Amino acid sequence: MSYPPDYNENDPVEVFRGTAWEVALVQSLLENAEINAFAYYGGHGNTAPWDSRGCFPLNQVMVSSEDYEKAKEVVNQYYQAIKSDAP
Repeated sequence: MSYPPDYNENDPVEVFRGTAWEVALVQSLLENAEINAFAYYGGHGNTAPWDSRGCFPLNQVMVSSEDYEKAKEVVNQYYQAIKSDAP
């Protein structure tokens, strides 16, 4: 994989996107796994995703690119937990 010339291994990358409460939950899960994460709440659909004007929510959880793989494992566990709770 080739990176842009100004690439830094600690650049923030998106690891999750969802509603405001999902983002807060995933951020908490990541921090419990000792992964520094920050949430970006922005754009239409921030508090009311049904009013996102047809767009996906712009709420994101960001982590350092160095922690990306470990963070994806936590996010995948979150998705599996949701699936197992579904009727």
